[in-house]
Amino acid sequence: MSHIIMHVDMNSYFASVEQQANPFLRGKAIGVTGKRTERTVVAAASREAKALGVKTAMGTWEAKRVLPSIELVMGDMEKYEDISNRFNAIFREFTHLVEPFSVDESFLDVTDGARDYLGAILVAQSIKRRLREECGACITASVGIAPNKPMAKLASERMKPDGLVVVPPDRVLNLLDGSKLQDVCGIGPRMALHLNAMGIFSFQQLRAYPSNSLIERFGSYGQWLSQVARGQGDDVVCPDVMDQKSYGHSYTLPKDTMDPSEIERYLLVQCDKVAWRLRRDGFAARCVTAYLRFSDFSGYGNRQSLREPLNDGLKIFEVAKELIQAQEGKRGIWRSNSKPIRLVGVSASNLVRGAGQNPLFRKERKMSSVLFALDAIQSRYGDHAWTRASVLRTKILARAGGFKSSPPG
Repeated sequence: MSHIIMHVDMNSYFASVEQQANPFLRGKAIGVTGKRTERTVVAAASREAKALGVKTAMGTWEAKRVLPSIELVMGDMEKYEDISNRFNAIFREFTHLVEPFSVDESFLDVTDGARDYLGAILVAQSIKRRLREECGACITASVGIAPNKPMAKLASERMKPDGLVVVPPDRVLNLLDGSKLQDVCGIGPRMALHLNAMGIFSFQQLRAYPSNSLIERFGSYGQWLSQVARGQGDDVVCPDVMDQKSYGHSYTLPKDTMDPSEIERYLLVQCDKVAWRLRRDGFAARCVTAYLRFSDFSGYGNRQSLREPLNDGLKIFEVAKELIQAQEGKRGIWRSNSKPIRLVGVSASNLVRGAGQNPLFRKERKMSSVLFALDAIQSRYGDHAWTRASVLRTKILARAGGFKSSPPG
């Protein structure tokens, strides 16, 4: 049986994340750029901007000329990488064979889980639903399903945005013959010109060209060209095998503050998020780091190693709070001459598998049971399925990262 490879490509990714993060940008023509103080290009254009003639890699001055009403938004790579990590985590719930190809696209081998192409369609639909629920409606993906990576990527380009194209083995040549040479990833403009000079303008002509001649002229790349022309190619998905080193969450406050109780409430929310991810992935942490960023973008962090590993949000918060208070004594964070705080964050590192020893005391055993039940609820209904009464006054706005601010209905 041939492999079933899925290519998931996020649509207008940087622009979609910005629109998810900022409701005022939704439905508008926007372009994501570099620093405003520099001459730069449009790194990503929203669907609305593309429909009006703005293209990726177009200079900002040219984009303004084509579409004077375009809104230029300075890009934030940390934000996009955060969402990238989130959608790859969703993919790994369907298969452990996930290979990130870039910040906005990944290959998945769903052969074992899907079993056939109908099953692969069901997997793709489930992934699309999860993306809507957990990353937001603005962030969509086009999915291509085929026997290998080049064909899966080509298929995903066929229907944008939010498309799903399935190309079983007996339809691969039809896909190729309806495509231009440059439509296949790996055949750039210069190579297309080389092939044109050899009388090759289509994949039919490339298939008919002797393989030995291609190899003699282009070496191993010639062999690759010969295989691709026949709908063949790399079908091995190489997962990112690096172990998780830490889990962290930070939040930029809606407005800078010097209120200790407000800071602590925001910190508790982040600790619960870290703890949930630890438990979800079967880890506990032996080290906690808490950090703050001030209104002038300066900041500091402090860490503490733990005698027993933790994955309970409240316990992680207690450690993080002490770390902040320890720095408070040194720097007087809450004094009137202190700088306001704009960001709070916490991370857990030095990870160990499992949750440590079983609780000895009845109260701790009951809390462990409660966490187990809450995890089950959160797994089914999403990130905002429950919250602590102590943070009800703390409104967590939709993150710049693009998470939905309400649970799926």
